[in-house]
Amino acid sequence: MNSLAVVLASGCTGVLGLAFWAIAARLYPAAEVGVAAAMIFSATMLATLANLSLGAMYERFLPLAGRRAAPLLRRGYLAVVGLALVLACGLIAFGPRAALFHSRWELVTYPAFVAVLALFALLDNTVAGLGVARWGAAKNTVHGAVKLVGILALAGTGSALAITMSWGLTAAVAVIWVMVAIRRRVRYDDRYSAVPSLPPRRELWHYFGASYGISALASVAPLVVPLLVVTRIGPEASAYFAVTWSIVGAFYIVLSLLVSPFVAECAAHPDRIGSLSASFAKMIAAAALLGGLGLAFVAPIALGLIGTDYREAGTPLLHLAAFFMPLTVVGAVYVGLARVHRRLTLAVLTQCLVTVVVIGGTAMTTGTLGVRGVGVSYLVAEALAAVVLIGPLVRWLLELNTNSPARSVRLSTLVGGER
Repeated sequence: MNSLAVVLASGCTGVLGLAFWAIAARLYPAAEVGVAAAMIFSATMLATLANLSLGAMYERFLPLAGRRAAPLLRRGYLAVVGLALVLACGLIAFGPRAALFHSRWELVTYPAFVAVLALFALLDNTVAGLGVARWGAAKNTVHGAVKLVGILALAGTGSALAITMSWGLTAAVAVIWVMVAIRRRVRYDDRYSAVPSLPPRRELWHYFGASYGISALASVAPLVVPLLVVTRIGPEASAYFAVTWSIVGAFYIVLSLLVSPFVAECAAHPDRIGSLSASFAKMIAAAALLGGLGLAFVAPIALGLIGTDYREAGTPLLHLAAFFMPLTVVGAVYVGLARVHRRLTLAVLTQCLVTVVVIGGTAMTTGTLGVRGVGVSYLVAEALAAVVLIGPLVRWLLELNTNSPARSVRLSTLVGGER
């Protein structure tokens, strides 16, 4: 139920996200769209860094937290907001301020924007850990629809600030709505007054460090790449990239969101890890293959509806993405299983490789290939990651299909924590 809700809502969110950028491209100057896109993408990635991998911790250990759930959530959210504000101010002080901010209001509101997006993202993992991932799916769908109203209402200004405000203010309302629902669930559900069954603190810190390594590394490339695009090939190219990448990014988001309910379900039901893993791998593969077909054949038509210049600039990137999207299956399934088994070292090292290849490749190729260089860089990075992870992943899946009572007991103990 939760996974199906996530898939359907992610599809709706992807369509609504494309509609958002399509409206922006039609009603706002391309240069303003490019600046707004760089602000939104950079804020999203800073928000990911600010999350401190607490999302991975919540989806994995909230099912075991018992009465410690409420204080863990409260302290975590406060830490995330504080770090988001610090990171945003750091970017303003040391980043490409002239390229990102064209007005004082954009600069002043940016830290609050990052903090809101940090909470917005963390809520998806939180509700997955609480067993109600469908709440996050509903949040994302409603936000996707309501921000369309905002961007239409503010179109008369023609400014980048109006685009970011349409995104940020509606996200803030969604955050308040879901946090109220979470507070009620934790307060009144009997599971969150029970005795905790968490693993030892040393193991929690190890998992935290590895998870943060993955999330931090995964957010560096999406933070740096839009900045490279806007500074190396200009704000108009940034607009073409933003609209095109909103389609590609929607499929990445679908895959990442599917991991959360899988990890939470395995933590809550360790005796079903084999069947859950098989279903998870099939669902990830189906989503990625359908995504590749959509990127190859449907997305270019959608870009054409926005504008000829967007289609001409973005279609080569979409075709490259259609090739590398199926390759992401290997990494997504491996990371999901690694979180369940709490063995994340190889996932961290592989993410480091992907980050270096994407950023280095983008820096070297965008000057000559334009936004197509981003697609080439991601294709090489995803292919390398698949080569590194395919062997360990196959061995893991074969082990899960081995019906050994001793293995079942060992996995149940490992996945479920201390009972």
